[in-house]
Amino acid sequence: MALPEKGSIFTGVKPYHWLVVIIASCGWLFDCMDQRLFTLARESALKDLLTGDPKKLADITKYLGLATTAMMVGWATGGIIFGVLSDKWGRVKTMAATLLVYSGFTGLCGIAQGWVDFVFYRFLVGLGVGGMFGAATTLVAESVPGRFRTAALGSLQALSALGNMIGATLSLAINPGQENYWAGLAGWRVLFFVGIVPAVLAVPIILILKEPEPWLKAKAEAKAAGARDQQGKATAQAKRIGSVADLFRHPRWRRSTLVGICLGLSGMVGLWAIGFFSPELISTALKEQPLKPKDILQHDAIVSALATPPNAAVAHIKSKIKPEALAQIQSADSRVSKEAILSELNRLISQESLHVEEAFKEFELKKSTQNLVQQLGKKQSKPDQMFLNRQLLEQVFPNAIAELQKTMDSVRGKGMRLQDVGALLGMFAFTFMASVFSRRLAFFLSFAMCFVVTAFVFNSLKSASDAYWMLPLMGFAQLAVFAGYSIYFPEIYPTRLRGTGVGFCYNTVRYLAAPFPSLLGWLSTQMQFRTAAIIMSGIYLLGIVALIWAPETKGQPLPED
Repeated sequence: MALPEKGSIFTGVKPYHWLVVIIASCGWLFDCMDQRLFTLARESALKDLLTGDPKKLADITKYLGLATTAMMVGWATGGIIFGVLSDKWGRVKTMAATLLVYSGFTGLCGIAQGWVDFVFYRFLVGLGVGGMFGAATTLVAESVPGRFRTAALGSLQALSALGNMIGATLSLAINPGQENYWAGLAGWRVLFFVGIVPAVLAVPIILILKEPEPWLKAKAEAKAAGARDQQGKATAQAKRIGSVADLFRHPRWRRSTLVGICLGLSGMVGLWAIGFFSPELISTALKEQPLKPKDILQHDAIVSALATPPNAAVAHIKSKIKPEALAQIQSADSRVSKEAILSELNRLISQESLHVEEAFKEFELKKSTQNLVQQLGKKQSKPDQMFLNRQLLEQVFPNAIAELQKTMDSVRGKGMRLQDVGALLGMFAFTFMASVFSRRLAFFLSFAMCFVVTAFVFNSLKSASDAYWMLPLMGFAQLAVFAGYSIYFPEIYPTRLRGTGVGFCYNTVRYLAAPFPSLLGWLSTQMQFRTAAIIMSGIYLLGIVALIWAPETKGQPLPED
């Protein structure tokens, strides 16, 4: 077995090798784009789909966890199914199939009529998502020259952050919380329809890519061994292609698998059960933010409405304003009036509920506001109470006060995009460390940073400005280890088990990780959401401990048996 070539990492790299890396990276990039669309749209989707059920709306975090868990279970299942198919059927065919599955069912999420079918569609999306990574990474690992392998695999994972950025950017253009974005459809539905577009990548996958030589050779050898052993039976049994049992039968592959499971579980839980709940963290922080001077868009309209209330809802709000404050609001001094409006509206937002059935019975509130009224009727929450009062003021004085929901969606989209910029840099940083130093050191430093930074962000993020510098830091830490998975997992298995092994370590661990988003939802009913996330960040210590038994693969050829 030849060692990796000497010289530049680009020695022997031909145009076809670049095509393999680019197309495989695009497959995983669009996969991650669809994941990001889900992360940013799930809250708006489930609030819409749970309309009319105040009890379920009060436990919205539980249903967010269920939807995320369903996708992770599908991811794990797809990892097994398509991992085995990748070894038996071929890397290229498997990539095309997984692409069509995840893009097609992402589109179906846009036609969901209730939370049950929405969760089911997320499970089906997960099947395709789980299969793409294993097929793409094994195709690249087996197709490119040895010295180029680390850079190619690290870049494949790093460029996936561009998919996340595309998803975040789309959410800024297509506001997921907007009730009537296009043709009577809510913004979140349109976002999921956009997720169908990556299906067109199946064309170049099928027409351009070829199965790698190591896979063709391993398949031919297994077929020949099977033919020889029609009488003897021993060799074929020992050298089966794509055998999950063989991952545990041989001591070397068993050790690789157990280490891979621990490394994978640590990063998966940290990202999907904690890090990707940063949109909800932003919502939690901004619900308690006071009105700022820039949020008062039409000062004169508010003064005029309070002077002559046009309806019972405005009259009710006027009755809540202190007489001395009302006098200041009607002052001829514009500065005094503006300061009084800002101060008094902030006082009303922070007080008890402004919603009184009699005052608002003839006032048409937005569906999301009606849902929030019902939700608070079942479960009281100070941040949600402040959010309701803010929405009531926004609608009582239409176009005069900036909509907080739009601000939230904007900050979430921008914050997640910056988180993805951090992720891109983190994955390139891991690739550099793994190439120059060692795989084990790169993993150790990354997991240690994940533990510290994740706890810090969930404890300290309190404003939009915080989100814009804290989330990139968390993205850098949490996604760095994922570059490690794409580099390391293909290096610890032989060709006949590589697709199965990578799929098992990267995807099947999601069965173990799947309950953790729901666990976060449950813990959030027992303590503050922030506290629950900080406690769960201890999962990163598992990855650090697993490194004790992890084999170092830097400078080694791909293993065979």
